[in-house]
Amino acid sequence: MIYQQKGVMIRQTNYSESSRIITILNEDGVMVPLMARGFNKPKSPFIVLRQGFKEALFTYNRFKGIGTLNEVDVISHFKGINEDFELFSYGSYIMEFVTRILNDEDVTPKNFELLMKGFKLLEKKEENEKNATTSMVAIKLMPQYGIEINVDECALCGSRAYDTFSHYSFIYHSVICDHCANEETLERSVNIGNRIIYLAAYMKNVKLDMINSIKVNPENGRQLLNFTEMIYDEYAGVYFKARKMVKGMTGVDENP
Repeated sequence: MIYQQKGVMIRQTNYSESSRIITILNEDGVMVPLMARGFNKPKSPFIVLRQGFKEALFTYNRFKGIGTLNEVDVISHFKGINEDFELFSYGSYIMEFVTRILNDEDVTPKNFELLMKGFKLLEKKEENEKNATTSMVAIKLMPQYGIEINVDECALCGSRAYDTFSHYSFIYHSVICDHCANEETLERSVNIGNRIIYLAAYMKNVKLDMINSIKVNPENGRQLLNFTEMIYDEYAGVYFKARKMVKGMTGVDENP
């Protein structure tokens, strides 16, 4: 059966001297392994896939198992990301957040949409803050990693006044407002600040198609990503290779 679907290549491995097996995440949220014959040849029609991230229209034959790639037509080259090593590092981080949770059983179109949204926001770097963009993708994916955070109301009094939120508690798995903060309630908590908590709540609750830009100052973006990574460290325990690369870009040392 012949398919023609939008997708993005998420991994590749050499199969022979001239061919590779690539895996695409298609627009339906399905991972599809494909044999790309002649991929490594100088005049390969698949040469556009060799470097960087590309959104493309893939034409392939597949019944079950590994299909055969026939044609690739690039939709988005993402030159802004692929030609800027710093942005490419953030793109790799976003890609890893999405792909680490994928498996053969789940079909989640939103994962492809989320990946493309993250890339398209990064691509317009003048309009969007890269740390906050990465955080948005990571926060949207938290439920798939088994993470549920409460950044909407105080765990103790139920207040929803964001200007009073100051800490996130790993005992209550929730924010705590200034009125309820004391030595006992702040055990195993971190001081986050109401602006960062508000941003995390916005990223969690806003519909993806409503996000057209993410305009925050760089310091708030860095703090939001630090908070997001702290949540993943506590609740998911997943190591992301691209995280070290991103920290190298920002001059922030990773904890050992």
